[in-house]
Amino acid sequence: MINKILNNLDFLIQQDTQNPPRKIAKDDVLYVQLTNHFEKHGFKVEISDLGDGHVIFYAKKGQPKVLFNVHLDTVPVTASTIEQWNYNPFKLTVDNNKAYGRGSCDIKGAAAVLMVLAESASDMAVVFTSDEEGANGCCVQTFIDNNDLSQYQQVIIAEPTNAKAVVSHRGYLSTYIEFTGVCGHSSMAIAFSENAIHKANKWLSQALDYSESFMSEENPAGICFNVGVIKGGEKNNMIAEKVNLDFSARVPYGVSSHEIYKNMQVFDKNAQFRAGMLAPPLPADGQNDKASLEFCLKHDIEVAKPVDFWTEAALFSQAGFAAIVLGSGDIKQAHTIDEWVEVNQLEKIYTIYQGIIHAS
Repeated sequence: MINKILNNLDFLIQQDTQNPPRKIAKDDVLYVQLTNHFEKHGFKVEISDLGDGHVIFYAKKGQPKVLFNVHLDTVPVTASTIEQWNYNPFKLTVDNNKAYGRGSCDIKGAAAVLMVLAESASDMAVVFTSDEEGANGCCVQTFIDNNDLSQYQQVIIAEPTNAKAVVSHRGYLSTYIEFTGVCGHSSMAIAFSENAIHKANKWLSQALDYSESFMSEENPAGICFNVGVIKGGEKNNMIAEKVNLDFSARVPYGVSSHEIYKNMQVFDKNAQFRAGMLAPPLPADGQNDKASLEFCLKHDIEVAKPVDFWTEAALFSQAGFAAIVLGSGDIKQAHTIDEWVEVNQLEKIYTIYQGIIHAS
């Protein structure tokens, strides 16, 4: 069993699904092989290519009551970090019970497990998407909007959770901001107030203070706020005319992403804000975790504490479905140099998924 999983994982890691640039299409070898594999074992396969790297792969057999969701895209291996890898990021290497490669933990390992389980399942459904890691993801929401999913009593999102069920996590907010100043010589007094970089810095200082204000003993992280990109300015002797800043925030449960977005705009009312994503927590507003907890109890799955990261389980919850996050590996290994997942984690999640599929 584990050899089959590792063979599948090797194939998946070799497929370039870095996002960005998200150069992914339905006629790629990845989807040809996945289609052949699932159809060979009696699944009906539907592939929707929405363009620009947004691809939905939906395979179903029999009358399953549980839907598994996996994203096949990965964060990129950048030119500045590839030399720091000790293992080839685009080929599986197993060393000391660890399976190395980009996406091994987040979350091609789970896809490899599901491919093996598909060989013997009589009732099973999976949806593989390609745009979770980058901006403007739309696969999951499009899938929910365009399919009758009423037969599914539980949705499992296979993000890394150390093979424990997560039934609660934060909401998510991503935003792009443009600060505008007045171009001029750096000796001019207006540089203090009209330099776009200075404006961005003042906004950032207030945003950090605001995020930290949510810290408490129960919530030591406050708002998980992170600026990922700052671009702007020309030279150190010119007043910067424009600055673009991109940030994300993982919002504490019980706090609205829309509310945080609105409040952060107050710190600079002249800046131009554009929301990339305003996503609910898990469970979403108006939903609860009762059905998911009952599901975990029924299948003897250990329930983890709420986590600080966000997953697309929240989108299924928002649509009214009971959803949990349950996958192999530790989130600490996701997106890292020499990304890895423990082989015994793959074996453990195989056993858990197998029990769910056979019981359903």
